[in-house]
Amino acid sequence: MKIAFIGVGGIAGNYRRSLKQLERPIAAVCDINAERAETIATEENATAYTDHGEMLKKEKPDVVFTCIPPGAHTTQVADAAAAGAALFVAKPVAQDLETARHTSDAIDTAGVINQVGYMARYSDITAKTKELVGDRQLTMGIGRFLTRMGAGHPWWGKYDVSRGQMVEQTTHVFDLIRYFLGDAVSVHAYGIKGVSDGIADFEECTICNIKFESGAVASITSTCVARAHEGFATELVGDDLYLKLTHDSGLRGQIGDEGINYTGTEAGYFRQVEQFVKAVDANDQGLVLSCYADAVKTLAVTLAANRSLETGQVKQIAK
Repeated sequence: MKIAFIGVGGIAGNYRRSLKQLERPIAAVCDINAERAETIATEENATAYTDHGEMLKKEKPDVVFTCIPPGAHTTQVADAAAAGAALFVAKPVAQDLETARHTSDAIDTAGVINQVGYMARYSDITAKTKELVGDRQLTMGIGRFLTRMGAGHPWWGKYDVSRGQMVEQTTHVFDLIRYFLGDAVSVHAYGIKGVSDGIADFEECTICNIKFESGAVASITSTCVARAHEGFATELVGDDLYLKLTHDSGLRGQIGDEGINYTGTEAGYFRQVEQFVKAVDANDQGLVLSCYADAVKTLAVTLAANRSLETGQVKQIAK
């Protein structure tokens, strides 16, 4: 399996560590920062590039990990698909639906294995929750991503690049609630900006309410200005059912007379890469829990939330 990377900053380090644990070497890396590409290539005993097209043509990789900011997405993933490579894409998959849908079409045409880095779907507390819920109907979700980002990040706090916290960070919560409650039909969001100097030029505190096709409802809260205990959490409600997933490893709640108290051991960061490698080895897309097309649906929800922030109105989810 010949593996290449497009983008080797930030989250790429996490994926590289997982591949090292799986004893899967990296053959080539590409980054617009030539110094960074050379540094990582030296660490991985790989070949460095600054142009992804050149890398795809010369290296002909079997697998491409794409780890770039939302605003940097253009044709990288579509080009890798056209080259026949299996794809692992860091979330979010783009900052606009036009780019994401073009890429999704390219993936469909190429027929390559594809996965997006929504690691929470792969954690053992998520797997346990799926097992416990079974065919019970879930009617409400409550989610939050509460953290304090450092000032001066090179791109995270810039709306033009990241599209804000809901799109870039809380997308994990939106995606996980979608994983349990299904497709969303509308959102209504409110937010406030100017809370803290230097962190972000977008709303640093937001609340988004969601309605789903099933009739279920959800509310997701985000902030990037306050440190919070159990800041990444998801709660699920149904008839005589309440489960709280405290990421990365806690699951507590009650189903009928049964108390739930389960502690997981793996947050999903490693397991998502492990599962992707298994899917590629077996050429089985069915092993993937977070395909690109489904990630586009999560992007559509968060982008609609941004539009609602701008207008104060309920927004329908683009199909």
